[in-house]
Amino acid sequence: MIDLAIARGVCFLALPTAFAIWQIDRWQVLFCVTEVAIIPGHPGPLVRRRQLGAALRRHRIDAGLSLAEVANELLLSASKISRIESAQRSISARDVRDLMNLYRVTDPEARGELMKLVEESRETAWWTQYNLGPGYERLIGLEGAAATICDYQIGTVPGLLQTPEYAAAVVRAWTDDPEVLRSAVDVRLARQQNLNDSTSLKIVIEESVVRRSIGGRQVMRDQIRKLMAMNDGSQLELRVLPLSAGAHKGLITGFIVLRFSESMTAGSAVGFSDIVYHEGVVGEGTYIEQAAEVQGYVQVFLGLQRMALDTRDTNSLLGEILREM
Repeated sequence: MIDLAIARGVCFLALPTAFAIWQIDRWQVLFCVTEVAIIPGHPGPLVRRRQLGAALRRHRIDAGLSLAEVANELLLSASKISRIESAQRSISARDVRDLMNLYRVTDPEARGELMKLVEESRETAWWTQYNLGPGYERLIGLEGAAATICDYQIGTVPGLLQTPEYAAAVVRAWTDDPEVLRSAVDVRLARQQNLNDSTSLKIVIEESVVRRSIGGRQVMRDQIRKLMAMNDGSQLELRVLPLSAGAHKGLITGFIVLRFSESMTAGSAVGFSDIVYHEGVVGEGTYIEQAAEVQGYVQVFLGLQRMALDTRDTNSLLGEILREM
């Protein structure tokens, strides 16, 4: 489902906020864009929880213990241990200490790194102030820590590149509630603002995306201008797949591949695996984590990149479409 959010608040930090009003069809909508501080090099609590769970699982396996054996020793349920390892629930520092002792993790540096992961995994993320679904929260947390985001879309401009007016016009296909509309756009703009400067965006969109009128002529003109301005190779590599490309493997659906660098590990934590995300039409999106399937999507994306126009020709095409409007 489109990423709608009902805000309980704007941000947990008292930082400068800018307000603007845009007229979208018959709606006048007030958007607030809050500047949220990011800790440089910190991938966020969700990613830290996944790293911690992966590290604990590796230590358990190295110790030759099953989930049932660990549960029996610590008087916990096997399901709780499993959910900790899969990052589906948080864990206390005391539980991590008990697990380290049981797994015979004695190296002071390794123990210190695990305890640091516990602390960082329990920090408050900026999006917790919004009433988001767990699937959408997961996407935000992962994209904020990804080294590369490979995004292929067949219907709309990716959320990380949308103007506020375009985003609101898209959301209005799902709701006509002004409060929900405002909140959804707030979250989308915050995602753009909180994206790490070192994250590489590799985007492929169908030509139909920029020819489809969403929000009206002026909204589309402003959106296309933004794409052209951002497509300078510094962080974004945007390619348009022309209609003349014919049949290809991306005809069925769009998808996002979140790729993580090998440095996304903390001491004893294992490498962080790449993940594929599919946005849902109804309900939350789905995630694919099996390495073979993820690699298949990576290969499809690379194939779509090769079929698409390069960045220079993409900007030329965008300019032509802009002049036609």
